[in-house]
Amino acid sequence: MDYKVYKPNASEIIKAVTIYVCVAAAAAYFFYRSYKVFLIMLPGFALFYRFYVKMLGARRLKKLKEEFAEMLRAVSAGMNAGYSMENAFLEARKDMEMFYGKESMMAGEIIKIRKGLEVNMTLEELIKDIAVRSGDEDIAAFSDVLGCAKRYGGNVTEVLGTAAETIRGKICVDKEIELIIAEKKLELRMMEVLPFFILMYLRITSVGYFDCLYSGITGRVFMTVCLVLYVTAAYFAEKIMDIKV
Repeated sequence: MDYKVYKPNASEIIKAVTIYVCVAAAAAYFFYRSYKVFLIMLPGFALFYRFYVKMLGARRLKKLKEEFAEMLRAVSAGMNAGYSMENAFLEARKDMEMFYGKESMMAGEIIKIRKGLEVNMTLEELIKDIAVRSGDEDIAAFSDVLGCAKRYGGNVTEVLGTAAETIRGKICVDKEIELIIAEKKLELRMMEVLPFFILMYLRITSVGYFDCLYSGITGRVFMTVCLVLYVTAAYFAEKIMDIKV
């Protein structure tokens, strides 16, 4: 599996379509009150779909890194118990299935490692293959360190333990950051939907108050500028909240 390429399943595609249709319908109604604008917005789904797939891919890669760190911890424990490194990797599958289920990504990767070892591929090659397919810098760094330790000698058990703690440390920091900014993200979501509630309230309580904005060139241009500013502000707000470790 190439982890750099995410292929959504049917339910995820349906969810993406539903989200975009709802957002486009809300924008067309509140900013233009025109179904024609809604139809014009529909091709924009291609851009939204790319963003949505990228988000799902990043979420999967984060999960892969978490499972990889847990696998290294299990491998290190196995080597301390007397297993060879290859057998320790194979035994780590039990831990992966126990913690993440039989369908977990690293459980599947360990099956590939076993098949690779059976056809005389080296463990370093198999780990490097995971690093290449994931595109993750931490997994790639571990692959390089493992190759050097095997080639030039060294305490491989200590290398595994250090690599696992390093990756787990990054994951913990990432989760702490998410916890810290969770309140701010909630405030951001509220601010993103607040303008629509205000417009709906004024439409109900003050009928015809905003009619001038939905007729004539001046009103259309003004609402278009408002929509562009709203989308731009939401985009940069999401960028600010996206803190990478």
